[in-house]
Amino acid sequence: MNNPTNAISPGTAAQTELLENLLQLSIDLTAVSDRQKMLDTILSEARRLSGAQAGTLYIRRGDQIEFVVAQNDVVDVSRLSRTLLGKTLTVGGDSLAGFVAMTGQTVNIPDSRHIESGSPFRIHREFDASTGYRARSILAVALKCPDGEVVGVLQLINCIGSGGSVAPFPDPSHRSVMSLASMAAVSIHNALLRDRLRRAHLDTVICLSVVAEFRDHNMARHIERISSLSAMTAESMGLDDEQIELIRIASPMHDIGKIGVPDSILLKPGPLTSEERKIVETHAVMGGEILTNAKNDLMSMARDVAVSHHERWDGMGYPQRLAGGDIPLAARIVCVADVFDALATKRCYKEAYPIDKVVRIIRSEEGRQFDPNVIGAFFGVLDEVVANYEND
Repeated sequence: MNNPTNAISPGTAAQTELLENLLQLSIDLTAVSDRQKMLDTILSEARRLSGAQAGTLYIRRGDQIEFVVAQNDVVDVSRLSRTLLGKTLTVGGDSLAGFVAMTGQTVNIPDSRHIESGSPFRIHREFDASTGYRARSILAVALKCPDGEVVGVLQLINCIGSGGSVAPFPDPSHRSVMSLASMAAVSIHNALLRDRLRRAHLDTVICLSVVAEFRDHNMARHIERISSLSAMTAESMGLDDEQIELIRIASPMHDIGKIGVPDSILLKPGPLTSEERKIVETHAVMGGEILTNAKNDLMSMARDVAVSHHERWDGMGYPQRLAGGDIPLAARIVCVADVFDALATKRCYKEAYPIDKVVRIIRSEEGRQFDPNVIGAFFGVLDEVVANYEND
């Protein structure tokens, strides 16, 4: 006869499986370095646990929440995601997500067509209007850290019942979602901390590079643009996230060797003499000497960029007359970004060129000054590149 005390009830077995799944998910989230992949995983797992047909995820930045992920089993959300990615809502505004971010409450709406009058939020129907999709039942969950800080909002849409029709999200069923939300909050909190640390690191590099390059804080935007354009180009080339991030932070140090060039030459309003040009060109070697004791991947890449970003694809550059693939890839990328920015902006010795003229000049140097593969990737994100100047 079986001992009933050793029997495992179906309910207990299901809870054990749930705990095991959540534990594995916690491990997976900790291991994921790609923030977007982590956010996608959080939303897809929340939808699986709740039976949601669709969902959206926001992360909080101060008094704004930023749209980061959308998923839907019925309609293609890729176009909408590209449009909305990075868009923000106000915490405490009239949106459901803004209300949840402000209060930290979980809101379960059985039927969004029947919201009580006097509700502190309203359901925005822009997505429904553009796709024909209808959001009925909605479960909005605040992603709260153990200390109560709300770092994001998870919205689950249209619970699919056993018959395949849309049903309300039953309150007891979202306990698993709440457990997931707690883990997700910690993962997002840690990712945001890494973002802030990376931004602080990049800000420090930019500040030092400004002092080195032109001793003029008005040039900070130039260096920030080089960082941004280089990272966009690297991403367009299909480099992995680690390489993209290294290029983003290493590229501002491209002209660090100019700390050894006299102001009278760097800030000269007219053309340089041949002797002055030779002095300026020494900055590439000086940059290499400054960074010569590189002891990690970032500083090693920064050295490559500082020394080689004036080399040319055809071998006619300086200081080593490297050609083609002998030029480090990061330097080839920064070379395009640096020339584009120099042409498109005002300098002490020239006015800014119109963007269409800059584009023509850059294209004309493909295969001569610039790596054709880098040029292809650069022009693949040209709209984003131009936006850096229109919004400046």
